[in-house]
This record gives sequence, C-alpha cells and structure tokens, in this order.
Amino acid sequence: MSNTAPDIDLTDPDGFSYWVTENIRIADTDAGGHVNNTAYAAYAESGRVSVLRRLMSERGTADRWVIARLAIDFRAEAQPPGEVRIGTRLVRLGTKSVTFGHGMFTDGRCIATAQSTMVFMQAANSAAIPQSVRDLLTEI
Repeated sequence: MSNTAPDIDLTDPDGFSYWVTENIRIADTDAGGHVNNTAYAAYAESGRVSVLRRLMSERGTADRWVIARLAIDFRAEAQPPGEVRIGTRLVRLGTKSVTFGHGMFTDGRCIATAQSTMVFMQAANSAAIPQSVRDLLTEI
C-alpha cells in the first residue's frame, strides 16, 4: 500500500506482536468456494476492534473510535476449513487519528493486507488522542 511506511512489510508475520485468530466460516465464502472479499474486511475489523477495546477499557463512555478508511490488498486465495491469523500493528499515529496495518495469514502464507484509519471521537466531535492512549498505541 502506498501509505505504508517503507520499512513496514505487512506480509511479514514477524512484523506483528498483536494477533487474533478467526475461523474461516462457510458464510465467509462465495459461490466459488473461496473466501469472499467482504470477509477480509471483517477479519481486519477483528484485529482493530480487539486492539481498540484493549486500549479503551479504562476510558470514558463518551470516548470512541470511528473508521475513516479501509484499504485491502488481496494477495492469495483461501478456503474453508481453516483459520485466519490477523496481525495488527501501528502504521501511523496522527493527532486525531491512527492507522493500523493488518496482515492476514492462513497456513503460514499471507492472503491479504489491509490498513484501517480510525478517528478518535469524544461525544460527537473528533478530538486529539489523549496522551495515555497514545502511549498505549505505540506499544502495538
């Protein structure tokens, strides 16, 4: 992806320290029997939501994140049965937004990469990401 820093390779599982695993469901497939493109969006969502829930577990109820952008590169075909391991890492940390990079792996091969840009919100307005959250984000 063009927005990824040149030293970040989202196809390399060694570049991730944060992981979630999802089962490939029959519902994730299309008529051809392979994982449908929409399932990859759900896999990226699993990665980012898991990270954000961990970060926000001690924040106020008015604090939340909204997605501003999702870009996916499809790299290989996948089919059920099996699992998808989703690695999530920080790609960019802005004043009010964060971009996560995701690598999706099945049987040791990268099947997709994605980037999710999330905007920090307080009530109905975008807001600067608090320093305590910024500190946690740099650990991802």
